[in-house]
Amino acid sequence: MKRWGVTLIIAALAAGCLIGCKDKEEDTSSIVVVSPHPNGFIKPLIHEFENSTGIEVRMIECGTADAIDKVAEDDDVDIMWGGSVLTVGPFSDLFYQYETPNEKYFKDEYKASDIACTFFSDVPSVIIINNDMIGGKKIKGYADLLDSDLVGKIAFANPAKSSSSFEHLVNMLYAMGGGDPEKGWDYVGKFTKSLSGNLLDSSSMVYEGVANGRYAVGLTFEEAAVTMLKSDKHVSIIYMDEGVVSTPDGIYINKNSKKIDKCKKFVDFMTDRNTQIYIAQTLGRRSVRIDVEASGLVLPKNDINNITVDKKTVTENKDKWIAKFKDIYEEGIDG
Repeated sequence: MKRWGVTLIIAALAAGCLIGCKDKEEDTSSIVVVSPHPNGFIKPLIHEFENSTGIEVRMIECGTADAIDKVAEDDDVDIMWGGSVLTVGPFSDLFYQYETPNEKYFKDEYKASDIACTFFSDVPSVIIINNDMIGGKKIKGYADLLDSDLVGKIAFANPAKSSSSFEHLVNMLYAMGGGDPEKGWDYVGKFTKSLSGNLLDSSSMVYEGVANGRYAVGLTFEEAAVTMLKSDKHVSIIYMDEGVVSTPDGIYINKNSKKIDKCKKFVDFMTDRNTQIYIAQTLGRRSVRIDVEASGLVLPKNDINNITVDKKTVTENKDKWIAKFKDIYEEGIDG
């Protein structure tokens, strides 16, 4: 871990740390990784992976929907790193089934996935608020977002493009529907009107928009909010009173990759204990391993009103729910 600390600090400070190297000529010794993860999350991990394995990584950063499309359309994309299993699950036939030796250290709920992926981290949905803009208002959950003073001041990304926003849509439906997602649409209709026509194109626009004072409140994922908090932004993290859905994201190997062995090394590295300790303690992401503790910057799971969803119901209705959200949102604009 001492070696990790020195290397990763150097990596984080390196301005040209190979991320975003789309213009490099293709190298058969490298692997191509497409990812919706924030750039600051990617950089140190990729740097250490390259140093440890000698395998070069060519990164393509984009949203989850675009990442899935790139895997489907380009056999030269070897790995999709990130994206919740609820969002990516319906596309499981694109991916290669691999069980890392590290899985024996995973928590039971992150073992033996029924889709072709390796769970990477546990990602709760949260609300991020800008303390300077929110004033004296108390935001404890979804219900508080319907306050008329917040109309037009809420950051939310298109759930058709952002897996974290789709996670929030699912969270809303179950939390505000009392466990029955069909009963949650009434709330969704009211919420979309509070957006006042502001539907963002990416997850990063949500948490960066709140942190930089463009929006008072945003619906995002825990690690992004932690990153903004650690960057000395005047923000707070809210775990919704009505209930929080935590969904693992994954590492997905393209089944048509010509570099499966290198892909396996990537999966093994990212789920190694030292790597998972780093993502938990430094990057604010919850580990899937039983031998890694969560960061002190996040609320203990026992202190959160955790709710569960039926994964089969969600994956089977994903397209239907996204289409229904779009219709409701557009009706709200027209109305």
